[in-house]
Amino acid sequence: MLKKILFAAVGATVLGVSASAATAAEYTFKFAHVLSTDTPGHMAAELLAKKVAENTGGKVAIEVFPAGQLGNDTEIVEQIQLGSIHMGIPPTAKLGNFEQRMQLFDLPFIFPTAKAAYAVLDGEIGNELLATLSAKGLYGAAYWESGFKQITTSVKPIAAPEDLAGIKMRTMSSPLIIQQYKAWGANPIPIAFAEVYNALQQGVAEAQENSFVSIDKMKFYEVQKYLTVSNHAYLGYAFIVNKAAWDGLPADLQSKVQAAIEEARNFQRAENARLNDSLLEKMKGAGLQITELDTAGITAFVEASKKVHDSYADVLGKGMLTRTYAVTNQHLN
Repeated sequence: MLKKILFAAVGATVLGVSASAATAAEYTFKFAHVLSTDTPGHMAAELLAKKVAENTGGKVAIEVFPAGQLGNDTEIVEQIQLGSIHMGIPPTAKLGNFEQRMQLFDLPFIFPTAKAAYAVLDGEIGNELLATLSAKGLYGAAYWESGFKQITTSVKPIAAPEDLAGIKMRTMSSPLIIQQYKAWGANPIPIAFAEVYNALQQGVAEAQENSFVSIDKMKFYEVQKYLTVSNHAYLGYAFIVNKAAWDGLPADLQSKVQAAIEEARNFQRAENARLNDSLLEKMKGAGLQITELDTAGITAFVEASKKVHDSYADVLGKGMLTRTYAVTNQHLN
């Protein structure tokens, strides 16, 4: 068992836990993410560090490295597998490059409501998929989020799939999301999150998808003209931990850290929900022309997405899609 999991800081500022507290702890975990420090995700990370220190009486410390200080999402996952970083919250779409079944949550229109998303994520299906990460050297603790995605463009309003025809759409480097936009007629271009603003500004990409929180914090409204409130997909994060580091914690400390991870998750979800309405008004105030998908638009997008769902049925396996539909159908409102 690992008695101490201590690694030298790599020239980055540590937020959330002082160096002295980390040194005094029996177990120290490095938690890296790519989000800016004014996002609900980072605030949840700071809350987690605080709660873990309190709940464990200082035995466990978490050092938070935000804003891509230790690499992009893919690099962070790789470092967690190696043990040079211990915790992270990569988007499930990015984690799908390591474990394909995690892509379930990124299927377009898979979740009709936030309640439906949480019922799947926090229930049997979500836990089953977290367990698949063990074979990758990872412990899947819970699901955090950015929220439902919206579409922004600099070209024209988007009200139906045909409006995306030929548009250069920035996406994550996710095969599923790339396939989704091809199915909708767009020209998907994978671009790292930190580079999206410049890509939109320079015309390398003409459109992008993200939650209201990310659109706001990255100021995409400065380089886009139109916003479609589509809620077309859910941007979730999987909270992952290096498995050897997690297994090295005594059971009583594991339970306390797990409880803190879930408490911070609940805080983040509540904060995202609180912000959504005010951020939509902010987008209007920033001059974006707003389009809200009507019933006909949603129906058209859902129909255009069916072949994407069908193509992933075998990848997900064991009737996973059917089981997911059964859960989400109970939370349509």
